[in-house]
Amino acid sequence: MVRQHHRLILALDVPTMEEVNQIVDSVGDLVDCYKVGMEAFYSMGHTVLAQLASRNKQVFVDLKLHDIPTTVGKTVKALCQFSPAFITLHAAGGIKMLKAAKEEVELWESRTQRPRPKLLAITVLTSLGERDWVEIGYQSPIRESVLRMAVMCKEAGMDGVVAAPQEAAAIRALCGSDFLIATPGIRLQPERDGDQTRTATPAQAIKAGAHYLIVGRPVLAAGSPREEVKHILQDMDEYMAQTKAR
Repeated sequence: MVRQHHRLILALDVPTMEEVNQIVDSVGDLVDCYKVGMEAFYSMGHTVLAQLASRNKQVFVDLKLHDIPTTVGKTVKALCQFSPAFITLHAAGGIKMLKAAKEEVELWESRTQRPRPKLLAITVLTSLGERDWVEIGYQSPIRESVLRMAVMCKEAGMDGVVAAPQEAAAIRALCGSDFLIATPGIRLQPERDGDQTRTATPAQAIKAGAHYLIVGRPVLAAGSPREEVKHILQDMDEYMAQTKAR
């Protein structure tokens, strides 16, 4: 059975380096890539990126950049020096902003002769439901909005998008198999009090076409993060084995 651990991205939504090291120590070789979001980055700065790199881990920089094109381009350029595997930015920033980011990573790759970070655009946060979407001011349903964003992101040269599992299959059909899809909101069991409204199991997300699964709270809140990761990987592995057996 081929292990699916390379598809799992663990969110380090913690504020201290001590907690970062505890999680990485606990999980060990089961996870290759860690997501550094706003809480971790704003608490520890670029030192958390350097720490993960020193442990031979890939880094998914999830700052969801959203500003004018020049500012986002310069920010992406600054982040490139830490050699992250992924950088996220909001699709809602528009095609000019997305293209500015793409230009900077390509320039960095050309200048350094090193693989550039992959750019993933955030479509619609998985914490938002249809009612929330309408309250913000959007008239089209979430699914329609996500698909429109995905097409724009591909045109802008993004490597892929971050989207809910429920939209993954439609994005795959529209944008092709090479267009990366990372899905948050991954849960082995439904949450009663979580802030994610559009969720799925690992197997459901892979079936829908997701390349990468982003998991945070279910692992961080578990009594044994390592055992929880094992359960998630088992769900992924079993689905892939069943698929190949058909």
